[in-house]
Amino acid sequence: MLIDVRHADDLASEESLGEEYDLAVVVDVIRAFTVAAWVLRQGAGRLLFAPDAETAIRARDTRFPDALLMKDGAPDPHFELPNAPGSIAELKLTGKTVLQTTGNGTRGAHVVREVPVVACASFANATATARLMAGQECVLLVPTEGDEDDALADFLTARAEGRHVEMGRLLERVAESAAGVECLERGLDPAFPGFHPRDLELAQRVDVFNHALIAQPVGDLLELKVR
Repeated sequence: MLIDVRHADDLASEESLGEEYDLAVVVDVIRAFTVAAWVLRQGAGRLLFAPDAETAIRARDTRFPDALLMKDGAPDPHFELPNAPGSIAELKLTGKTVLQTTGNGTRGAHVVREVPVVACASFANATATARLMAGQECVLLVPTEGDEDDALADFLTARAEGRHVEMGRLLERVAESAAGVECLERGLDPAFPGFHPRDLELAQRVDVFNHALIAQPVGDLLELKVR
């Protein structure tokens, strides 16, 4: 098995990813794919990824009038849900359609959408994702932000290759990363309503979701499916 690790920012101009790889695993620990796992855990009927806010708004206006929109960054009146796992874990989303867009995770998934199978990973579904990788010949592993994503990439590589990995140190790297520090500080600051005090805790929680999450094209969106 070949595992090729390349950051999402380095793939923006790639044109032949679908011919080179059997599987792309996009990693966003803080916070997009931790949120995605919790959206499905809380009962959402559909979870769709938009490449940007404008596409998300247009998709709701034209195709999914009952969808709940979610984004990261500053609050936006068009978007009901924050990209915050702590907030999502407190909601009942049974049967709801959720449209999510973020600056790193969902954007990264769209960058590699031509690869035959695109999986979305966080520590929330780490082991299931490693199992999926183990059955592939050529895997593109795509961290989308900082060392928190590199830590999960190290875990996925080791487990897919059948090697032991020290989970405690990997989770320390999540907390010590720039995104981890920001997540903790902003989660405790009411000036940042897009964060929740439990966001970092949930980003470090391992295997709350025992399925790989596969992003499949639906027009200009991606839909997350359980495998």
